[in-house]
Amino acid sequence: MPVFAYDLDTSVNSQIEQKYDSNKLNKDMKVNQTDTNLNNKPPKTTPVFDNSTPTVTKVTNTVKNKISNITNVKTGTKIPSGTKFTVKSNAAVSGWSGVNSLLTFSSTNAVYKSGITIPAGTQFKGVISASHSGQITGNGGLIKIKITSMTLNGKTIPVEGKITKANSKNIFFNNIKGARQYLQGIDNKINQGINFYKKARNLSSQMSSNPLGTILSPLPTITGWLGSAVCTVASPVTGLTQKGKNISLPSGTVYEIKLTQDAYIN
Repeated sequence: MPVFAYDLDTSVNSQIEQKYDSNKLNKDMKVNQTDTNLNNKPPKTTPVFDNSTPTVTKVTNTVKNKISNITNVKTGTKIPSGTKFTVKSNAAVSGWSGVNSLLTFSSTNAVYKSGITIPAGTQFKGVISASHSGQITGNGGLIKIKITSMTLNGKTIPVEGKITKANSKNIFFNNIKGARQYLQGIDNKINQGINFYKKARNLSSQMSSNPLGTILSPLPTITGWLGSAVCTVASPVTGLTQKGKNISLPSGTVYEIKLTQDAYIN
């Protein structure tokens, strides 16, 4: 059989190898391939942050608020604000009583409200929130009592109340006051001047009983008149030196208590 033989011309390969470095060509091809892969990577994206409050947090806060409102609702039988009780004190009190001193009272008659009866003998507690004795400016003594609780059927419940009457006298702004003596001080000073004038007139009358005294007798009267005028003019100022009357209420004094807020009995 005939045999075919091919002679390859490798002269071209030798020329290429002489002109180019084959190792360098391989490295350049790898680098170019790497650059191509890098260029084909997807572009970077900048993350977007949402500063708004998550919806879940808003819903949670709403639920908490509703629960808080339900918890704050007072339950039980209501004794409405404005309810009044007639009571007797179990201790004496005065303008010298110290602030924060505790007081107790007992109701003298039953009070009927819708769904509840507050019987006679119900105990109330209070505290002296302000006090002072008579003052040198003519201002009277002061007692201010704040009602803090009541005990009903063995249960003590917090209440807020004030005193509206003491010994059948109306009390305004919860201030039990001693008599103010400023006007009394003015009146006392004017009377002092009048008495001085009367004494001067009497002296003038006595001096006029003899001839020598008759000449000088007008002088005491004039002096008495001047003294009386000075006392009258100065009385508004000197009235401030009059000390006000102190206030003192013995044990067993009858008061009227008025609730200033609703109270609830469970």
